[in-house]
Amino acid sequence: MKKTSILMRILLAFLFLALSGIIVLAAYTLSAEDGATTSNRSEVVTENLKQEFKDRLMTSPEGISLYERIKGLVIRFSPYGSNWNQNVRKLAHFSIYFALAAMVYLTLAILGMKKFSRLFLSLCIALALAIFDEWHQGSVAGRVMSKKDVLIDFLGACTSTGILTVISMINSMIKKIINI
Repeated sequence: MKKTSILMRILLAFLFLALSGIIVLAAYTLSAEDGATTSNRSEVVTENLKQEFKDRLMTSPEGISLYERIKGLVIRFSPYGSNWNQNVRKLAHFSIYFALAAMVYLTLAILGMKKFSRLFLSLCIALALAIFDEWHQGSVAGRVMSKKDVLIDFLGACTSTGILTVISMINSMIKKIINI
């Protein structure tokens, strides 16, 4: 391997590692907020999202129809029903750990780790951080630890690593076909 290629891999690995660190810092900072502060923040975010959603979709009959279908699906399938605030909070959990596991997975891929090892290690790191985050959150005033949040975090991590593993497997198959 060329020297520039090795240097580029190292720089990219540090970039993805730094992004992972930023995500962990953000999750830790959010979980350190007291109950009243985090509730206020999530309510503001939820109301802004709802308004943006309505503004974009309520401008045409097709948009109104789509809005009503989406609203119906959320109410029907979400464990929180029409409680937009809880749905947004749980989506945030899922998204943060989706991104974290993706960054860890990509860092390990750049460093040349095998697919199964990347998958396993990414999931272990994400699960450990999710458990630590909830444990930490349990010691903050007005907050509680939640096994459900750990599960949602882990599902986000599983989704991203699963997608990246499938992409990696397809890429490997294409490379094999081209080299034959």
